[in-house]
Amino acid sequence: MIQRAMALSVLVSVLLFPVRSEASGPVVETPDLIVSDATGNLSPEELKRSADRAQATLENILNFWSADSGAGRSGKIRVIFDAPRRDIYSAVFYWEKKEGERIRIVRVHGTEKSPQMMAHKLTSAVFPNKDKLIRNMMGILTEAQIGNPLTFPMCGFGSDDWVSAVWKAGSFLPIAELGPDHESWGMKDGGGGKLLIQDKAKQHKAYAEAGSFAAYLTATYGIDKLKRLHRLSHETDRPWQKVYGIGVETLEANWLDAIRANEKSREGEIATVSKLLAKNPETACAEAQKRSTGKR
Repeated sequence: MIQRAMALSVLVSVLLFPVRSEASGPVVETPDLIVSDATGNLSPEELKRSADRAQATLENILNFWSADSGAGRSGKIRVIFDAPRRDIYSAVFYWEKKEGERIRIVRVHGTEKSPQMMAHKLTSAVFPNKDKLIRNMMGILTEAQIGNPLTFPMCGFGSDDWVSAVWKAGSFLPIAELGPDHESWGMKDGGGGKLLIQDKAKQHKAYAEAGSFAAYLTATYGIDKLKRLHRLSHETDRPWQKVYGIGVETLEANWLDAIRANEKSREGEIATVSKLLAKNPETACAEAQKRSTGKR
């Protein structure tokens, strides 16, 4: 666990949420999206290719979840392609008001390579939820299934690998301690559309746990249960018992048992990410991405 002093030292080191409003300039409209370029560097052909890729990703998401985009209710999702932040590929979802209406925006940082977190954040746009755990469970699960495997928190490995490494290191975070807001995830709302990382190690393991837990629940109980959890969570806080018939502590115990039962088949991967976390938890993801890219 990173000490408080170290956490404060990195408080302002990473900016995840955009500070700019919706991009202006040329746009490409698809059946579900309005796509624009915040960099001003994409040619019309490149913007069209990026828009087509985003629409194809969204269609895969809608097929995966048996859902619709919500365009008829909330308008088309705005996708804004932007430059990487500090050479980091990522994406964010947020709401913005325009002419009195709330619009959904997904800003994708990094276009010249395969986007990262785009499937995650498009899923958040389709299934917006105030509870950070539930929206991350759905988003990370989707990214793992149809997005870029290099995306945080997988970083080229499996979420189960990171959870196994965290458990072996004795730094596991119980699911019940991952709150609906940012603070318990090692993050902080800085205001003005800025989300700051206070504890990179805590953030990584929290996200990995959320993705792994979602994958277990889906494999064990089916995807419709997770959709129901999302839907009912708008009415009551995390209705685990109502949806799954057992409480979160039992669900967590069963999930961890399933991970441990499959560890032997992933010994090499777990050993690798364990070493990366032990060496420097703040750079573990970036180093894992480098190793995974080198294998391709």
